[in-house]
Amino acid sequence: MNFERRLMLALVIGTLAIGGFARAGAQSELIPALIITGDTVSAHDWKKTSALISEILGKTGKIKVDITTTPGKDLTDENLAKYKLLILNYFNTAQGAPETRWSDANKEAFLKAVKNGAGLVVFHHASGAFARPNWEEFEKVVAGGWRTQGFHGPRHVFKVKKSDARHPISEGLPAEFEHAIDELYQNSMITPGSVVLATAYSDPAKPKGTGKDEPVVWVNSYGKGRVYEITLGHDAEAIADTNFQAWLTRGSLWAAGGLE
Repeated sequence: MNFERRLMLALVIGTLAIGGFARAGAQSELIPALIITGDTVSAHDWKKTSALISEILGKTGKIKVDITTTPGKDLTDENLAKYKLLILNYFNTAQGAPETRWSDANKEAFLKAVKNGAGLVVFHHASGAFARPNWEEFEKVVAGGWRTQGFHGPRHVFKVKKSDARHPISEGLPAEFEHAIDELYQNSMITPGSVVLATAYSDPAKPKGTGKDEPVVWVNSYGKGRVYEITLGHDAEAIADTNFQAWLTRGSLWAAGGLE
């Protein structure tokens, strides 16, 4: 079976594994979500990953996803007020088109939206955005992550384990699973108040291995907004993992206030 067919099958299975959300969503208002993306990052295919995130969350029947590739135009108070959930799949670079760059007004609107209660999902490389030079308030709202001190070795298969923390996101999910080939982020910044929900052991026998359980999923809050960070999901192959999809979906629902 080729990779595209395997990915499609994984999306279907992942939707079933999440369990019940589509049926429940048919009787309630959909959660409006906005994926913020569009910057030019050679190491990350944001077009494909954004489309897959949108498809995965849309299949729950609970979330309606829009995508902006022009945050310079769309990160305004008026536009962000339409959404209960913001999903960052973004890393600012000097190569981005002018409409992908955030003005001071865009930054203020983004912070205000989360502070006032919009949920935030920080996806994979987004925790490294606005780190050079460091935008300190962004570092707080995204609950740390890659920033400037993070690193990873070659992509490989590794085991993801739930932490001992009890939380609605991880409730009912497997205690551990073998994750598809992915980047294992290491030395992530964990901001005060964050609760780590899942880790992965970094094998010191592998290049850049630390010999430590590295956080890969954690939560925090910023003002009234719930913040969910997941460092997994580098590419389509990693996203095809049905266990990853369950973590992404439950985290997104929790951040938006749809999972208690």
